[in-house]
Amino acid sequence: MSTILLALALSANAGTLHVNGAPVDGLRSFEFSNVSVKVDENGDVFIIAPQYNVSFGDEAEAKKKKRKNKDVVTPPSPSGDGLVPGNRWWLISEDNSTTGHVVDVTVNGTVITTFKSGGTQIIMDVGPYLWMGDNTIGFTSRGETPGGGALFLYMGTGSIDAGRISQDEPKIKMKRNATSAALDTVIYTLAVD
Repeated sequence: MSTILLALALSANAGTLHVNGAPVDGLRSFEFSNVSVKVDENGDVFIIAPQYNVSFGDEAEAKKKKRKNKDVVTPPSPSGDGLVPGNRWWLISEDNSTTGHVVDVTVNGTVITTFKSGGTQIIMDVGPYLWMGDNTIGFTSRGETPGGGALFLYMGTGSIDAGRISQDEPKIKMKRNATSAALDTVIYTLAVD
């Protein structure tokens, strides 16, 4: 019965369509399930659907972007120029009991891994993603309510000795803590020669 009322009200252009109190006249090609529909004396249609979330403008774009970003746990195919030797440049994480951090690490526009608070430590050979010369390294935070201690993501040269990685003084040191913004991006230039 709700579907019939909604269809009649919309086809007659009688009033404004509202979902959970928000006007959504521009809504197209969407089907609601398990909702209540009310039409008031002015012909305005009100859909009461607590299981649906209505967002507009910047809030909607932020939610859309957040949904699109999936955690990268398996590194993508190498995207470097093939001239940077492997086992020389490293990304290493240090998590001091943080909460709420989710950070995508990009090298020259390719997301190579995602750090999550409480997850496993990242020790990653980034040589296959680097180019000789200048590289753009990005850290995009998309967590919720950062807390706990400090998070460090280090990128720099290092070596392997008896299965243990020793990192030289990192060229990039990215730090986040409880006062860091939940959503932001920090970009660095890394020179590789």
